[in-house]
Amino acid sequence: MSPPDPMRSANAIPLLGLGTYPLRGAEAERAVAMALELGYRHIDTAQMYGNEAAVGRAVKASGLARRDFFIVTKVDPGNVSASRFRSSVEGSVNDLGDPPDLLLVHWPPPDAELDAVIDRLVEAHRAGYCRAIGVSNFSVALLRRAAQRSPVPLMANQVEFHPLIDQSKLLAEVRRLGMTLIAYRPLGRSAVLNDPVIGKIATKHGRPASEIALRWIVQQGVAAIPMTAKRGHAESNLRALSFALSEDDMRAISALGAQNRRLVSPSTTAKRWDE
Repeated sequence: MSPPDPMRSANAIPLLGLGTYPLRGAEAERAVAMALELGYRHIDTAQMYGNEAAVGRAVKASGLARRDFFIVTKVDPGNVSASRFRSSVEGSVNDLGDPPDLLLVHWPPPDAELDAVIDRLVEAHRAGYCRAIGVSNFSVALLRRAAQRSPVPLMANQVEFHPLIDQSKLLAEVRRLGMTLIAYRPLGRSAVLNDPVIGKIATKHGRPASEIALRWIVQQGVAAIPMTAKRGHAESNLRALSFALSEDDMRAISALGAQNRRLVSPSTTAKRWDE
């Protein structure tokens, strides 16, 4: 299923963006500059990554008008308290040079603190520190709670999403709430690229496995943010927007999700993912 605009999600988020973790300093600045030069208009960063200032410098140096690109950042779990939330977001705005288009809570806080953290996110939006708000790594149950709590519509939930994990229930809930799902780890490290089913489809289309995996994501209206500092890879990733997979291709790739090969699940932070 393709979204109305093949380049953007239903919430006008560019479907193919650049992830910046774990790039820092000059390397991060060069990668973002390269991506913007190639035509990327969605850049993902976070307080936790320590590269917001590098992203800000690259964006400023690009000469692009602010309206022409979409910046996402995320509040570090250590900064969600009442004493640190606002000042941390002010720091992000200063480092980026402008309010981000989308401000996310990076990881769900403890259950007892969830409502207060969502309230602080809403306050940051109302104070002009961002253009839209959302969450990251929220399960279906937590997403419902957050959406119910927030008087401001949540734009996105950023989660691990690739062909080897079944996120269909979460994607359905994101859509029901009028939100966009943003996929981090969209290539699932080498596991996705080495999968024989994806390899067979890649051969049929005459494209690398990475383009097939990314196309499967964006064709569902999910935004993908693969990280690369290599120009050739960045160019190839963009080409995922230039072709389509058949319904049979999509079904074959979706079936791989039964493996449920989750790559990111820190025991100290992750919730019960399928609740």
